[in-house]
Amino acid sequence: MAEAVRSVTSPVGEMVLHADGVIVHTLASGALVDTESASAVLELTRDLAAGAQVAVVVDLRAIAFADRDARDQFARDPAGGVEVATALVVGPRVAGFLARQFVESAQPDRPTQVFEDISGAREWAVAQLRAATEG
Repeated sequence: MAEAVRSVTSPVGEMVLHADGVIVHTLASGALVDTESASAVLELTRDLAAGAQVAVVVDLRAIAFADRDARDQFARDPAGGVEVATALVVGPRVAGFLARQFVESAQPDRPTQVFEDISGAREWAVAQLRAATEG
């Protein structure tokens, strides 16, 4: 894994920018995501990116719920254009259902994939970021 460059606390977890341009956002246990927290996360993503393109890995395994408006906001606002791909890491329970429903119904404006492990999600995110910045 690439070295951590900077980390911030979001309203729903911890966000870490790595040297390879991947932001890993680990949601806190029982996190409830609404439009207010979604707006804050998108702003923090823009701040961490500092104008560069990034791929984001979101670890949803501990989430309690994300409301529909928040999910739609994430689907339509890729952090002001800096977020080129999103990997959603889920477990077998609620987070997995929510993530798959999000991808199917919201149809995000950028490549979005669901994973069950961080390492696979990071590999995919790095490849997506490379394709976006080199192509």
